[in-house]
Amino acid sequence: MMGGGALQKKLILSVLLFVFSILLLSACNPHMRAEIRKHTYPPEFTFITDKQLKSAMWQLAEHVKKLDEVILTTNGATAQERREIIQILSKMEEISMTLGREGWPGSHSTVSRNIMKFRTDLVSARRAIEIDPPSYYLAGTVYGACAHCHDTK
Repeated sequence: MMGGGALQKKLILSVLLFVFSILLLSACNPHMRAEIRKHTYPPEFTFITDKQLKSAMWQLAEHVKKLDEVILTTNGATAQERREIIQILSKMEEISMTLGREGWPGSHSTVSRNIMKFRTDLVSARRAIEIDPPSYYLAGTVYGACAHCHDTK
């Protein structure tokens, strides 16, 4: 028969093993990881998963391509083309918002450091087209704003 101290140690080890097992299983669950992140990162911290980052970047790349096509093939000569360019830039602004809030650190330091500059470039380009007469110069430089962070060789 076991002594009281040995039984108590065995019970404590069993409880610790049980708690550790629950924590380990919970950590493997993506929903639980998100819940844990709420408590392990400060509220100002923007956590962006790699999947979210790649999705947003691909969407931005698609819109940059559309923007370049419209500007290069039409020069925004008609009111419809001008609206299309404004719409593309507005959508890019919207997508950029998914990459973090202004001035707050995030899980991707390069994005955190540069997202506000990129967003400012988009807003400036859109506003330059919205005025009369429109200026398409800044819209034509959006690709360069992407090249600022990406190796585009």
